Amino acid sequence: MSKYTISKAFSQTFRFPIWRIEVDGQSKLIALECRDPETTVAYITVIRFNGSILLNHFELPQKEWTLAAIQKKYVILRKISENSPVSPGVWILNYEEPNETYLFHQYQYLTVLKDYIQIRPQHITAGFQQYFSLLTYDILTTVPSEIKPFENDIVFPLEFKGQKPIFLEHYKNNEDLWISKCQDHFLWCFHEKHGENYDIRLLISDKNEIWDEAIIIKHLGLKLVQIYFQIGCQIFLLTHNKREFVSYLV
Repeated sequence: MSKYTISKAFSQTFRFPIWRIEVDGQSKLIALECRDPETTVAYITVIRFNGSILLNHFELPQKEWTLAAIQKKYVILRKISENSPVSPGVWILNYEEPNETYLFHQYQYLTVLKDYIQIRPQHITAGFQQYFSLLTYDILTTVPSEIKPFENDIVFPLEFKGQKPIFLEHYKNNEDLWISKCQDHFLWCFHEKHGENYDIRLLISDKNEIWDEAIIIKHLGLKLVQIYFQIGCQIFLLTHNKREFVSYLV
C-alpha cells in the first residue's frame, strides 16, 4: 500500500460565516474572522494546523475592525470605514492573553513583516512608514537592519489545461481540473456533477497512477472559484456555507 494517503486533519464549524482567513505558516496558526450576517459583528478564532482552538469566537467591539494578519501569538487587526478601505486604527491582540493589547488610533495599517508591523501616521498618504516591533513593542521610524518579509509559502492549485493523464480519463462527469504538487507527488482536484449539485474529488498520484482519492466536499449548489489553499502537504478549504473550515493531510 502507498504511504501517500488522504486523511482529514480537522473539521471546525463556526456560528457565523467566515469572512477572512489569515495564516502564520511558520507557527502553524490560522486566524479566522466570522461575522453575524444580521448585526455584522465580527468574531476572531485562532486555531492550530491540527484543529485545536486557541481563541474561540472573540467578539470585536466595533464592526469596523477586521482581521489583517496573524504572527506568532499576535492577531493583527486594522480598521476600515464605509467610505474608504484605508482608515486609521491598528490593534495588536495577544490571543493567549486577550487583555494584552496594543491599540493605535492614529496610525494606518500597511502590511506585516517578520516581527514587525508596517504602519503610517493617519494624515500622511504616502511614504513615512514606521514599524511596530512585536519583539520590543516600540514604534521605530527607521527600517531595522534585520527586517525581512513575512513569508507563508501558501500554494494555490493551478487550473490544468494540458492533456489529461490516462489514469484520470475514466472520470467523465468533471467540468474542471486543478493541480498542485507536494514533495514528489501530485494533487488533482475537480468538481463532479451529480444532478444539480457538485461533489469535489481529490486525488494523489505520481506521474503514472493514482495512489489515493477521496470526496472532500459533497452536495455543493455552485462550484467553488478557489477550491483550497495548501501549505506543505496540508490543504485547507471552506465548505459551501462558509461556516465549516476543513483540512486534509496529503
